[in-house]
Amino acid sequence: MGAISGMNISMKNNNRRVKREAFSHITGESDAESKGIIVEPVSEEILKEIRLKIDRQQKATKKRNIIIVIISLLLLTFILWRIILHFQNNPEISFSSYR
Repeated sequence: MGAISGMNISMKNNNRRVKREAFSHITGESDAESKGIIVEPVSEEILKEIRLKIDRQQKATKKRNIIIVIISLLLLTFILWRIILHFQNNPEISFSSYR
């Protein structure tokens, strides 16, 4: 029963938004002019510079991520190799006793 009453309360609150001034632009009842986001025109040269800068940043990030992955894989391989060597060289703990 609690879920149904929660649903009813949610629907009731959604219906109240038309009475709020903050949501008046949704229903078209607002007389105030929308301030929105002001978009200034930008030249193609500046847009190209921005695109080139973003490309350089993405390439640098990709190189850094590849280097991190390679180093991590090498480190993981080294650790696993050392663990295997430890168990092979330790006579008390050996894989051969289970065969």
